[in-house]
Amino acid sequence: MEAYTKTHRVLRLILYLSTGYHRTKDECTGFLGIKDTAFYNYCNLLRDVGFELKQKEGRYWIDSSVPDSKVLLNILHFSEEEMYLLSRSIDILDEGTGISFGLKNKLVSFLNHDEVIDDYLAKHKSEKVRLIRKAINNKTRVLLVNYSSGNSESVRNRLVEPFEFKDDFKLIWAFDVDLKKNRQFKVSRIEEVVETTFGWEYGYSHRSKPIDIFRNTGELNKEIDLTLNIKARNLLIEEYPMAEKYLDKIRENRFGLKVSVAKYEGPGRFVLGLADCIEVRGDKGFVEFLRSKRKKF
Repeated sequence: MEAYTKTHRVLRLILYLSTGYHRTKDECTGFLGIKDTAFYNYCNLLRDVGFELKQKEGRYWIDSSVPDSKVLLNILHFSEEEMYLLSRSIDILDEGTGISFGLKNKLVSFLNHDEVIDDYLAKHKSEKVRLIRKAINNKTRVLLVNYSSGNSESVRNRLVEPFEFKDDFKLIWAFDVDLKKNRQFKVSRIEEVVETTFGWEYGYSHRSKPIDIFRNTGELNKEIDLTLNIKARNLLIEEYPMAEKYLDKIRENRFGLKVSVAKYEGPGRFVLGLADCIEVRGDKGFVEFLRSKRKKF
């Protein structure tokens, strides 16, 4: 598999250190597949371009309370998948022509103009998004009126402390004041957003969770182990581009996928739809999940 570009690794490091979790050097180098020297060089680069990179007791993180450190996460809201595709597209350009260098500089310049975001929101997004973004900037609470929850199958008001957008302003991470926990909310399921004058009280608890290659959110505490034929491999990459980096060729026309996931539902739907093209090797939890789904058919 083709090695990652430096651009892609730096973008991934920014995301990895901006999730709210404090990471060790070994975790970062293992995640990126780089040596210690490269990691320290990347850290210096992030500080040089204005990111508030913190270090304490051997752990590193980007301080998201500093506005400039949220450039990539809270302005254009690139997902890791989008960053991967963007960096690959840019680096395909011939460095010798100077086009790639110029494009990267223009992108950085674009990202640093907040009026671009205001214009984008005015043209493409709703009043709900504008009010939520205002609350994030002012660190205040909002009331999500008649939020329709698919998990609890209920419709009720939610008093929350919003702190992060995801997926092009379609999702928000917010601290649910009643449940005392961080939750993800879909903007489309909010009937109305009502501003309040109450400031955040639980800012120290605000944490978003990682997203797996199947775009499920949660702790990556489950693992799947699959063998795919060419058809399944191609469809997987087309539908979930980030899966490509976890694929290994194990023999002629067969590819292995072993990766941690947040939920079994995402890979489960993919496997059940291509049962003749995929061999499931694990883990036990995933095998049991698939068995229970098959019994319902």
